[in-house]
Amino acid sequence: MQHVCVMLLTYDRYEYAELTLKSALENIRYGGPLSVHIADDGSPDGYVPALIELAKGIGIAQVSSTNSNHRGYGANYNAATQVVHGFADVVLPLEDDWQLTRALELERYIPALDVFGCIRMGYLGFTQPLHGELKHVADATWLKLWERSYEPHVWTGHPRLETVDWERAVGPWPELLEPGATEFYVSKKEAARVGVAWPMSYITPEGNMFAHIGSTKSPNSMDVPNATVA
Repeated sequence: MQHVCVMLLTYDRYEYAELTLKSALENIRYGGPLSVHIADDGSPDGYVPALIELAKGIGIAQVSSTNSNHRGYGANYNAATQVVHGFADVVLPLEDDWQLTRALELERYIPALDVFGCIRMGYLGFTQPLHGELKHVADATWLKLWERSYEPHVWTGHPRLETVDWERAVGPWPELLEPGATEFYVSKKEAARVGVAWPMSYITPEGNMFAHIGSTKSPNSMDVPNATVA
């Protein structure tokens, strides 16, 4: 079976990170290999060990971590994927303020990744026309998002399931940008607009799988205006 890695992107707000990770691990249903990677951007001592202990206490045997040392959101993602891509087939990237509110049965979704590369799971947000095509895949109905949609954020929708091959095709994220600017940069990549689907049979467009719990922003670990790509 496919190896799935829950990749938590976090920095110095333990209460949110703890709830995000705990809700994910307690609600994910999967019979195959499941691991956790803590992608941290330089939080205080004890922060990452506490999250590792939490994951192991819930029953996850394989837990790894990286530290991007205050280089920001993009660098945090890049450091994590360099490790995760060495053992995982499918990645569930989670920012540290998204609570999984009900059971997530991964066996429903993973077969569809033979057809799509990325499954959006947060909510179906858009500010401009977002076109798509209905597909029947793995005994469910999916909205395959059109890569030429006027909406620039075809890819991004907060929690997602992504194959490692899809992430590699998209490539590294820009470093030294704020999170929103980072996502906008990645969204403009052609590869990030191809093979993205919405699971119509399982999640409503408003998003009834994950709840956005972050009422405050993560502390800013960098403030550098120019982007570089690793």
